[in-house]
Amino acid sequence: MADSGTLVVLESEGNGRMCLTLPETLISVVGIEKVVPTWSDLEVFLQLLPRSSTGERMNPYTSTWTGVTPGDGPRDFHLVLLDNGRTDVLADTVGRQALRCIRCSACLNICPVYERTGGHAYGSVYPGPIGAILTPQLRGMSSEVDRALPYASSLCGACYDVCPVAIDIPEVLVHLREQVAEGPGHLGEKAVMAGAEAVLGSARALDAAQRAAGLVGGDLPRHLPGTAGTWTDTRDVPDVPGESFRQWWKQRGRR
Repeated sequence: MADSGTLVVLESEGNGRMCLTLPETLISVVGIEKVVPTWSDLEVFLQLLPRSSTGERMNPYTSTWTGVTPGDGPRDFHLVLLDNGRTDVLADTVGRQALRCIRCSACLNICPVYERTGGHAYGSVYPGPIGAILTPQLRGMSSEVDRALPYASSLCGACYDVCPVAIDIPEVLVHLREQVAEGPGHLGEKAVMAGAEAVLGSARALDAAQRAAGLVGGDLPRHLPGTAGTWTDTRDVPDVPGESFRQWWKQRGRR
């Protein structure tokens, strides 16, 4: 708490309490986003965390300490407030909501992707949906793993539904994907999307494309070359009808 300098550890096994009392010199490293103003503010989180994490009314162990006490516990206490990229995250008006996370694991419990992959696949101490949006921001998209994490999601929105502090994780995932798409590794994808925008954004262009596709009909290849082959390896390219809906409606819709 900012008003008293008290530090708090919430846990379920008692290991944290052992680590707080045994060492003569206690060094605590705390992210700057974990500072709350007063004890009254802490009360909210003490109720929110266990209910969202394990469905319990309260967590088994809540340890608080303020400085040192002669003859009991550590002789020296040092507090390190860690930035480590958090100020940069705060500057992003969309991504900053990731800093609201209280580490309850609700999004991990519900995520179908995390259920299949587990924690080590995320390459960070922050796994699951929250890790997919927090790690790339803290590390600044500095590796291929960071650039891949925003895609470790089906965007089903279940994580947002269960988040007790209302972090819109799908929104941040899409936001980070836009940043990844600005890099050189997605030029082909950007070109395809630009072409799709040009066709779908114009009724005349869409009509011309549909007419051209209708002439090809069922002669489309079943397996596309290059990068597109990863799509057709697991999907069938449907036959293109000889007549589009627009053409059908023009001829029959007014009857």
